[in-house]
Amino acid sequence: EEEEPNERKTPLYILSQILAVRETVEENPLKEKCSELANVTLKFLLHAADISNPAKKNKLLVYWADRALAEFFDQGDREVELGIPISPLCDRRTVKRADSQIGFLKFVIRPTYALLGEILPRVKEEVIPIIDRNINYWTREKSRMSLITLTQHPAMGNAMMRAADFEKQNSDIGEEQEEEEEH
Repeated sequence: EEEEPNERKTPLYILSQILAVRETVEENPLKEKCSELANVTLKFLLHAADISNPAKKNKLLVYWADRALAEFFDQGDREVELGIPISPLCDRRTVKRADSQIGFLKFVIRPTYALLGEILPRVKEEVIPIIDRNINYWTREKSRMSLITLTQHPAMGNAMMRAADFEKQNSDIGEEQEEEEEH
């Protein structure tokens, strides 16, 4: 059966092709490899679906981030009650909402969907841009929360401003030293 050259291949289509090859192969090791590839592919697709909330548009992104963090914080509260160490991302006193989402998007979601985009180009075209927008959203949210903190705690804001000025002066000095070394 002839395929259209531009036909988009769905994950199920890809799996069916792998399984079809497996059924036509007489040689046992190749048959096992096809089965293994089908299983790994299916597990990867299920994992991608399971963690897909940060790859959705903003309203759902924020809703599910808040739900996940609430669940993590409940777990952390229970761990405190039990006197055991608090699991990563479960301490409501130290976890910052935007930072946790930026990290998850950059180090888990984007690489997962970039790989999926290599298998299914439509993911690269449609989902990766949403993920990049979501990283930008949380980065802006982090900045916004920092400004709110500065306005609520003027003494901290003043100290941070002095630290930023000091850092700027030192970076200017460093740049001047580099320029002198070049000449």
